Amino acid sequence: MSNFLSAFHIQIIPRSDIESTDESSHQAIREKLLLLISRICKDFRGTLFEESRGKIIYSFEQISFAAQAAMAIQIEADALNAKNHSDPICLASIGVVALINPFTGLREEERSIQLASFMAEAAGPGELYLSEGAHDSLKNPDLLLCRFTRQLLRTGEDRALNAYEVFWNPTEVDPGRLHKDPNGIDLELQPIRSFGLKLAAGVLLMFFGVLLLTVGWEALWVWFIAVVNR
Repeated sequence: MSNFLSAFHIQIIPRSDIESTDESSHQAIREKLLLLISRICKDFRGTLFEESRGKIIYSFEQISFAAQAAMAIQIEADALNAKNHSDPICLASIGVVALINPFTGLREEERSIQLASFMAEAAGPGELYLSEGAHDSLKNPDLLLCRFTRQLLRTGEDRALNAYEVFWNPTEVDPGRLHKDPNGIDLELQPIRSFGLKLAAGVLLMFFGVLLLTVGWEALWVWFIAVVNR
């Protein structure tokens, strides 16, 4: 039974020192990466779930299989790009999600498909994102070099989505940041959870301004003193 979905978004980046290639060359490079994804996913018991132009989704029974397959794909894709210096760089941005919504406890297949694609598109070229549900399903998160990286806002969701990035090269991440609190707001990322508080404060401030212009500050001050002394 499938419990996790991995979405792969294929991205081709021209090399600055090589003349741009034609579409047929891009397609050939894309096919190589798709074959690589297919081979490795099958090695980790993944099953093709959905496929469209530039995007492919595989399903996995266990989060460990999905994460290991994704890391293996990124490692081999890096090696392939390093080997073929004359070809454009072809990378996959990957999003892994759980079919069980961690907030409702319900199995939501359609939402999970959309969320997996959304996470893959939100990740940068060559990056691997886990959703909060996928991350919480890890039996031992310490075995992965993984940390909370950003908050995402998706249309239709009533809360910010935490994204956890997985690294396979220890030099790419500061170990001291691996246990960053996902509930903390990082102003340099996307402080979406504070948006509601800011909106409420703005509405109250606007209401106070309108009230001040309507009745005047003296009447408002008299009312305030009466409330305090009541």
